Amino acid sequence: MARNLRDKKIQSCPSCGFVFDVSYGRSFACSGCPSVLHCEYVKCPKCGFEFPVQRRTGTTKLL
Repeated sequence: MARNLRDKKIQSCPSCGFVFDVSYGRSFACSGCPSVLHCEYVKCPKCGFEFPVQRRTGTTKLL
């Protein structure tokens, strides 16, 4: 892979389990919102559920 996965902000929706990059979710589901640049929430692009950004600690294991 050309991109470094450690630089990605990967989130998992607590409602539907969809795994996505925060920037993808924000560009898809949060377009038009005036708070998109400084928001502590992210909206799932699959089901529309909005939840606080989960901060990662340590390493993340990708399957």
